[in-house]
Amino acid sequence: MKNIHDKFVKERLLDKQNAIDFLKIALPEELTDWLLLDQLNPTQNSFITEDIRELFSDIVYECKLITGYDSYCCILIEHKSYKDPLVGFQLGSYIFSGYQQQIKNKEPFKIIIPLIFYHHEESWSFKPVESYFENFPEVMMRFIPGFDTIFFDVKKLSDQTIENLRNMALSTMFITQKHHPDPVFVLEKMGKIFESLQTLEERNSFHKNFVYFLMIHKKNEGIIELIKKDSYKPVNKVFMTIYEYAVSEGLRKGKMMGIEEGKLEGKLEGKLEGKAEIILKGFDEGLSLSVLSSITGFTEENIVKIIKEHKKL
Repeated sequence: MKNIHDKFVKERLLDKQNAIDFLKIALPEELTDWLLLDQLNPTQNSFITEDIRELFSDIVYECKLITGYDSYCCILIEHKSYKDPLVGFQLGSYIFSGYQQQIKNKEPFKIIIPLIFYHHEESWSFKPVESYFENFPEVMMRFIPGFDTIFFDVKKLSDQTIENLRNMALSTMFITQKHHPDPVFVLEKMGKIFESLQTLEERNSFHKNFVYFLMIHKKNEGIIELIKKDSYKPVNKVFMTIYEYAVSEGLRKGKMMGIEEGKLEGKLEGKLEGKAEIILKGFDEGLSLSVLSSITGFTEENIVKIIKEHKKL
């Protein structure tokens, strides 16, 4: 997927616990009452055909119903970071493609529940397919295929609701998406979330969200100045460590998130010495071994070796 939003949302929601927590927020209670969400399974199954592949960034879950072991449904999440008034027609094509696939595979029919995940500063009132045929005689409306769609707009979540979420992966993603036009506000909120992190897993998730934040604002060179302004804060030190590594990798590959090389600060060579520096600095700032491994490409064993060689362990 070319869209950074699609890629990040899909990565987040393919995690089972993230998916469960998200659906508890996004789906109406009268629907979740019928679902055994603890048995939810994100699948690699896709109903996308080649001719509509560019239109969708689908996530499909299989979820059993309380009515019986063999009864379960598929929940389709279609992510949109821009207004798409005709998405209902695309969803219709997708849904019937899914039912045709069930027939082809001789599977029991599973109900497909479409859910649109939307985030953008512009408001969007989703219009179902049948709303485009309002000028036709009522007697003809029965021939128009109709289906309900769950429309989840991040902007309609209150900040208090987001902050009260126990799932840090979702809360940081929602705050970033809802308030991304105001990076100062997002950084302030992310700082508070960082201070509340308790586990290694939460810190890893937080670091990934910060990279997402950087990518969203890749053309805004003032972001790093905002971070440097409060460099005394623990969270900003972590931000700068991650940013500096991103710069070093960008220079080595000849690019960095669309920013001209001549305007980058903290230029580091993508060599062992540069990576060792990032490892040591990241370790001092509390980055986990797994995060250091993911951003440098070194194994955790080699990272531990470097840290020990510099007498930090």
